[in-house]
Amino acid sequence: MADASQTTSERSGSTIGVLGGTSIVGGPLLTLAVRDGLEVLAVSRSTAGRPAASGVHWCQPQSPPPPGVGPITAWISLCPIWVVPDLIEWLEQMGIETLVAVSSMSIETKRDSPVAAERNLAETLAAAEDALTEWAENRGRRLVILRPTMIYDGVRDGNITAIAACVRRLGWFPLCGRAEGLRQPVHAGDVAAACLAAARHPAPARLYTLSGGEPLSFRELVARTCRAGGLPIRTVSLPAWAWNLAARVGRRFGVAAGLTVGAGMRMNQDLSCDHARATKDLGFQPRAFVPGGGTLGQTAAFEAARCLAGSNE
Repeated sequence: MADASQTTSERSGSTIGVLGGTSIVGGPLLTLAVRDGLEVLAVSRSTAGRPAASGVHWCQPQSPPPPGVGPITAWISLCPIWVVPDLIEWLEQMGIETLVAVSSMSIETKRDSPVAAERNLAETLAAAEDALTEWAENRGRRLVILRPTMIYDGVRDGNITAIAACVRRLGWFPLCGRAEGLRQPVHAGDVAAACLAAARHPAPARLYTLSGGEPLSFRELVARTCRAGGLPIRTVSLPAWAWNLAARVGRRFGVAAGLTVGAGMRMNQDLSCDHARATKDLGFQPRAFVPGGGTLGQTAAFEAARCLAGSNE
């Protein structure tokens, strides 16, 4: 019989902490962790109404963990990476030795964007990565940074669902030029699996790119999204000047906030990425791009993830 004085971590043998437990990657990650027999401390700014689930405990950032939980040496960050440096002192108190932090390929793809806000995002990502790298080196901690491409699940993401929403509203989707730049969207469940692998097994590298199982043109990405959602595959190719005008008008009237000058320019850029190192070191095996209701493969898996993570605010 287990000693009643033992913590949950000691009884279970392995506990991980997850910052951003309610994020798009959080649901699949909690499901995978519990399935593998891990205890999870999921951290979210709002824990009210989170359903009780075996193996999952909730707390707010900077707050004491629930009774019997801790210390926790392995942490996965799914929240915006620029938030993490402010949590380092708390994570140190929690016993952190390993941090797997999800960043974004926007650090590269938006670095030279004509849109100031997008350039600022790239700079913010870079500054956060540098701060965490400095912390890890100074404190002797293990740090793994994952840079995924466009993350999707076809349900909660702000990319694929935004395309479908635009088509539902307009009846068509505006493209800039030929829109043949390559994309390699990665499913949230595949990012979750990579996070868990990096946290549980020593990774020889500090930085990994995560991309989807197949490259496809932006035009084809839109077509597949429409097909999966039962929407008309209607696209209108606009010259750059017309796209820029349409983007400004669309944002002003709230049609599609994501339509920017930079987004139009990137439609014709090759943003595909090589994830061979992640495959070799982390066993990363991303699925092909299947948007819509079939993205998770099994509806039951998504429902299980929602049950664990709670609804998104």
